[in-house]
Amino acid sequence: MFQKLHKKMTLFCVFVTGFILVALSFTCLFFAESNMKRNNYASFLKEVNTIILHLQGENAISHQWLNQLHDNSNFQIYLYDNGQELFYQQLHASTSQEEKQQKELLLEKVTSMAETNFQLNIFQSTSSLFPVHEEFSLKDEQKQSYYVSAGVIPKSGGDLSFILLLPLNHQERQILSLRLFITIADMLGIILLSVFSWFFTGKMLIPLEENRKKQTQFVASASHELRTPLTVIMSALEALKKADSREEKLHFEKIMAEEGARMQHLISDMLLLANSDSKHFHIQPAPCQPDGILLNVYEKYETLAKRKHISLHLSLPEEMLCDCTCDTERMIQVFSILMDNALSYTPEGGSVTLSLKSVSSGKFCFSVADTGSGIDDSEKKLVFERFYRSDNARTDKEHFGLGLCIAKEIIYAHRGKIWIEDNNPQGTVFLIEL
Repeated sequence: MFQKLHKKMTLFCVFVTGFILVALSFTCLFFAESNMKRNNYASFLKEVNTIILHLQGENAISHQWLNQLHDNSNFQIYLYDNGQELFYQQLHASTSQEEKQQKELLLEKVTSMAETNFQLNIFQSTSSLFPVHEEFSLKDEQKQSYYVSAGVIPKSGGDLSFILLLPLNHQERQILSLRLFITIADMLGIILLSVFSWFFTGKMLIPLEENRKKQTQFVASASHELRTPLTVIMSALEALKKADSREEKLHFEKIMAEEGARMQHLISDMLLLANSDSKHFHIQPAPCQPDGILLNVYEKYETLAKRKHISLHLSLPEEMLCDCTCDTERMIQVFSILMDNALSYTPEGGSVTLSLKSVSSGKFCFSVADTGSGIDDSEKKLVFERFYRSDNARTDKEHFGLGLCIAKEIIYAHRGKIWIEDNNPQGTVFLIEL
């Protein structure tokens, strides 16, 4: 399931980010092309004005200037003195009949467009004292694009008509190169985004996959824990139906009540953890004396410790402590869980010590130390997992493997810390910082 989700999330991320990348690229390309065309056209108009001023001021036009104009600016210039083509154009005319026809068609198209679109006949005498000209763009029969300037310059001996053509080959090559560069950059960007999305979504799914595994494990463990008392209750119920004496019935009723209470306790623990997972786990903090919490727990477990022949000690600081803001009932629940574990894993003749000290201004450190078998370093984090037991062979029905997990959730709700250290010379110390 997660592999399919991984692929779908990767494709979705690539599609969305790729679409945004391509959209931005096309937008930038559009403005870049528009800017390039605008600059080239402005440069063309500037050159045209320079050429017209030169033609207007010169009575004789040299072949050298025309050659230089063609070589430097790539302009094609066609001049007509009172409608007659200059000798320069005949001198440089192409020998190919096909090229001659193409040139004639192009010039005819220029004059036709100037007359049709701008009412400018360059071969008709003008009454204006100043040059008359129009600029536009066109494509020839071979789809070659040009900037065109066509006009008439009045002279003392008549009119000088001109057609200036600037092929846009260089501009089209620039635009093509820019489009090719943007396309390659987008393709590389999409490839890199695909790789990044694959690893990124994979990292995102790791916690989800782990949570699902934990959830599956939790459901399986909970089902197993619930099945045991339920089986005992069903067996006791069947036996109760067949029991003849009052004593037998009372015995099976007691078993059913005990297992029902055990199941109720387990369900309460699971509901508490479920509320913690859904962020509905609330505490009611209020100022309280931290040493009072430990005194309460000490008195609660003193009798049980004596019954198990375990020494129970209480270590409190001599100085007066300031109040600790916490949920007293929840904190007693935490220490009850730790004490249950400590007394369960400590052998006869051992000892359990409850202690409290102030580590800094406004911070307290509680500890529950026992002299039991201890916990391996590899298990010190695992014991806070749900349904985890340090001793898998343990058959004590009072422990489901949820206690330390609940204690951790309560401490985290208080924005505190809980961790485990080794006790010297042997045993375990649970430490809580609030």
